[in-house]
Amino acid sequence: MAPKRLKLRAAASTIALIEEVLLLQLQQIERSTYVLRFPPLRDYVMEAAGLHFHFSPEFVIGLTGASQFHFIHDEFSLAACEMAVIPAGIPHRELPRMSAGVFQNVVVSVYNQTVCLQLQSQHSTREGMQVDQCYLDSPKFALLAAYLNEMAEFHNPHGAEQPLGIKGLLLAYLDTLRSIIIQSRKAPTIEKLKISQVKKLVQEHLGSSSLSVRWLAELMHCSPDYLSHLFHIETQEYLASYINRQRVDAAMELLKTSALTISEIAFGVGFESPAYFSQVFKQVTFKTPQDYRRSVERSYVELEGRPKTIFAKPE
Repeated sequence: MAPKRLKLRAAASTIALIEEVLLLQLQQIERSTYVLRFPPLRDYVMEAAGLHFHFSPEFVIGLTGASQFHFIHDEFSLAACEMAVIPAGIPHRELPRMSAGVFQNVVVSVYNQTVCLQLQSQHSTREGMQVDQCYLDSPKFALLAAYLNEMAEFHNPHGAEQPLGIKGLLLAYLDTLRSIIIQSRKAPTIEKLKISQVKKLVQEHLGSSSLSVRWLAELMHCSPDYLSHLFHIETQEYLASYINRQRVDAAMELLKTSALTISEIAFGVGFESPAYFSQVFKQVTFKTPQDYRRSVERSYVELEGRPKTIFAKPE
């Protein structure tokens, strides 16, 4: 039997190919012949050798060959034509397996007003993984992340799985993603593409203390002053402030959802010292990290203390 693969027409660009992939997946869902895989929601933001995690969820579609996804306590294989949701904060590693000397998949991620589409390819005749990327600015980025997070919750093995809910969310996710691609056909400026790439780099290296305006400028082959000026013109925000705000946003999520210490969170989101982290956190939120965590814990206690049933007021 020939290896399974998506039947794609020759596309003029990476984004056109990905749009066709999304359409084929929508057709599979309508025929109820789709496969969607999830890792268990466990080991959140834990460190493990050889594994990494992201601060926003990812969506993966297999095209040719297969991917072996490894997690701290679990693993699964993603074949061609199959889809997977990798929730935010779940440590993982992907190992490609070629079919007839070729491996291809699509990875979709979102962050701060931007949708990143990646076409990953590996060939037996070439070394390394080739990655073609497209960046699309869209206010619907948070909606896409919410769809993936909700699907992962519906699949949670500790509760009753809700297949109809997952199917509905998957249809909404793919259709929204296609609409973003269609609306993006008006060619963006080179400057906007550069800023979108910078935002992606910030998200990918948020936990590294090396992340800085100078480091980003070296990657973008321009001066720090030029990059900072360009970023401010396009976003009305200074790049250094943007980096700190993204780090603080990630830290706020960890303060709410994890038992990590303040120091562990500080180093985990890329600050070189807990003291500087606390200083920046207070500048952004007007609270210390400790005060923020206590306020979140108090709100949970207040919610838990409320009655679960609301009775109508008697006439």
